[in-house]
Amino acid sequence: MKVPAGKTIVFTIVSHPTNDKSLRWSANVTFPGGSGPDAVLPVAVEDAAGNPINAAVLEFAGQDIAIRYGSGELRYADFIKGKHEKAIWLRRRGVNPVPGSLTFA
Repeated sequence: MKVPAGKTIVFTIVSHPTNDKSLRWSANVTFPGGSGPDAVLPVAVEDAAGNPINAAVLEFAGQDIAIRYGSGELRYADFIKGKHEKAIWLRRRGVNPVPGSLTFA
């Protein structure tokens, strides 16, 4: 698997609705043009107000991605290995985990 050169692909993940809006979140996993199994993909996570989430773990593609100051990384090879894993969660200290799903805009 390789992203076509000159074409960037972004997967957008959003949290399932919660009564407490402060628990909502969204994440973008960016696949830069030309990237393949050796690439490291940037991951950005923010709250419902658009502010970076300071500390969390995003479970995506079978990986636990450490998020610090709204950013994390996922190896493309790890994405390929876990691409059929359905679980998507954001875990923050002191807060119940909140599930999410891929969305299409």
